Amino acid sequence: MQRFQTILLSLLALILMPFSAIALDKADNDAALIEAGLDTQENDNIMIRQIQPITGFHILTVAGQEINATFLEETLGEPHGAIVLFHDQGEDLESRGIVTPLRHEMLQYGWSTLSVTLDYPFTPSILLAIEPEVAPSTASGSAPATSKDEAASTETASSTNTNLAITDEVKKDEPPVLPPITNKQRIEAAVEFLKAKDIKRIIFIGHGTGGIEAIDSLAAIATPISALILVGTPSLANNDEFKTFEQPILDIYGDQDLEGVVAAIKDRKVVMKRSDNIQYTSREIIGANHVFYGLEPMLISTVRGWLHATFVKQEKSE
Repeated sequence: MQRFQTILLSLLALILMPFSAIALDKADNDAALIEAGLDTQENDNIMIRQIQPITGFHILTVAGQEINATFLEETLGEPHGAIVLFHDQGEDLESRGIVTPLRHEMLQYGWSTLSVTLDYPFTPSILLAIEPEVAPSTASGSAPATSKDEAASTETASSTNTNLAITDEVKKDEPPVLPPITNKQRIEAAVEFLKAKDIKRIIFIGHGTGGIEAIDSLAAIATPISALILVGTPSLANNDEFKTFEQPILDIYGDQDLEGVVAAIKDRKVVMKRSDNIQYTSREIIGANHVFYGLEPMLISTVRGWLHATFVKQEKSE
């Protein structure tokens, strides 16, 4: 009997041993957290507290409204100017696309960077069903409305008028709806922000549809822009205005870019060559897709090298 009790106690000890170890580990962890000035509840929120806002996040006020922007100042110590970045449709201030690597990496070469959230029109890809036309009641042969129908119609109209009156009262208490801020207003605010910092050389870099917005902004705003860089920009609605630009232009694309981009750049090459515009340059990056995934260093090197040759080298030679 005594031997049986000994075996039973041994089995219970084996079963309870893992739970004792877990409890001991938890006690040790709690003690370590207390020594570090944290309790277990704070430890549960460590991941939440580690989430940081976008680096350089900034708010610009445009026409009484606020828009999201970013601004980072150059870190070289030799400021050469600022770059305004135009993100592509479907992207924003931070994405794995062109804007994020450029706005962070160009700082070490003396270029401050600024980007704003652009407003692109939404294009639905779903074909909505068209409502069938309702034939007049006389054509369908239906009987004219009875007095009972007329009474119901009158009651419905009265109820609708009451609801409209209530809605109007509610709307009076609501703040007025401000008109949407155009991309032109956004870019003008961004340029004024840079001018207030006494930045005189401003470069536009547009990715995809952002390249088209950059070109439109060049023609729309009064402030002179020193240069234009396009990355993966599709065909323009009209090349005539594009070929009149006097500032240096760099057209970058990848050989695996979206359909139509490569052909669009070839067309722009021809247009600029025919107009004898020697300020235009194009660069193809082999293996790059529309967002230059995996080839971001090559993109940054291309932009940095071109800006250095176009502006920085000339400054040092003067």
